[in-house]
Amino acid sequence: MKIAHQSLFRVRKVFYGWWIVLSGGILVSMASGLFNTGFGFYVRPISQQFGWSTTVISGAVSLSRFEGGILGPIEGLLIQKFGTRGIIGFGLLCFGAGFMLLSEINGSIPRYYVSFLLMSVGSTLGTWSPVMASINNWFDNNRTKAISFTMVGMGLGGLFWTPLVGLSIERFEWQQTAFMSGIIIMGIGLPLSRLVRTNPEPYGYLPDGVSNNIPSVSSRSVLLDQNRDYDYTLREALATRAFWLMSWGHSLALMTVAAIGLHLVPYLQSDLGFSIGIVIQFTLILTFTQILSHLLGGFYGNKFPKKYIAAITMLGHAIALLILATAVSYWQVMLALIIQGISWGVRGPVVNSMRGDYFGRKHFPVIMGSTKFIMMFGMIIGTFFPGFMDDQFSYRAAFLTLSAASSLGVILFLLMPRPQLKKNTSLQV
Repeated sequence: MKIAHQSLFRVRKVFYGWWIVLSGGILVSMASGLFNTGFGFYVRPISQQFGWSTTVISGAVSLSRFEGGILGPIEGLLIQKFGTRGIIGFGLLCFGAGFMLLSEINGSIPRYYVSFLLMSVGSTLGTWSPVMASINNWFDNNRTKAISFTMVGMGLGGLFWTPLVGLSIERFEWQQTAFMSGIIIMGIGLPLSRLVRTNPEPYGYLPDGVSNNIPSVSSRSVLLDQNRDYDYTLREALATRAFWLMSWGHSLALMTVAAIGLHLVPYLQSDLGFSIGIVIQFTLILTFTQILSHLLGGFYGNKFPKKYIAAITMLGHAIALLILATAVSYWQVMLALIIQGISWGVRGPVVNSMRGDYFGRKHFPVIMGSTKFIMMFGMIIGTFFPGFMDDQFSYRAAFLTLSAASSLGVILFLLMPRPQLKKNTSLQV
């Protein structure tokens, strides 16, 4: 049986964890391209058709972020209890159903909010949370690289899916685009979900592909102990300064990402007067820069102290918003989006791998889920505040305010200490 397992999970001597990275990257690309960045193309058409304000439309996004923060610890417990594969399948069904319901809202604000909640819950359970939990378990020394390669999928989603969303809405209307998005999510995502596995040990491996075929139980326990030096429980993680400073710093980063992800397209169209073709160019530049920077974060994230890298990227987020708020030309917008893409791309794998480095594998899903409660505040502000300011004043005022807030993240990451390592007891199997 062990030989069968090893032959199944070693294709041409490629560690199976890298196949999880590939499938996870495709799943994340759909969540990013069709929903996180792609939804910006729905804002103006929905607003014009039903006469809704930007606040009403962005309010659904903010509500979904609140839901994500509240359910974050529960998501972690579900992943820890039931494994990643089943959770991904359930999440993808919700994700696709949410898009299909969106295509049939017929001017009903409650139905719109329900559809958005379904998409939000589905995209989290079907892509990001279980994929990150699985990769954190399958990799140790290569964790930053594995996360960066997976996050390339986010950029590729913006490079491939997001322009298709914009062109499809312009040609076929937004309702047909939403329904087809639901079909694509289920048709591609559900087969890919079968490739994801929670832990490497049942298949004869340790993290990073180290052989686990050792006859002596005591010897195997030693190797497992060496490979997993520390595993903080949720209570122990909550007692560290690192958990709170990292979580609030990450929250400020996601505030910037959420604001640009939802409000960049309407800002460029309405306030700066760019055509849909030019707006698509801008989104391509942002995502292409993000892709390259994910790779940079993966390769250099272990060569320099991660908290200093995170602090520098937070400065980049603040500068990008400042330039975007004061932009009056094509090239100023281009510069802002390049800086944003670099900051986002480098920070993502660095901060997510740093969480695994600091707190370990065993309780990672519930620790990551608990950080979402804090990150929720940044995402709510990033989605709701610019929409409110657009209705009352302007997007420019919102971006200036968020730029100042983002700069606080520099201080939070610089002040973050690494928690004292907690030695793990030998794992007997």
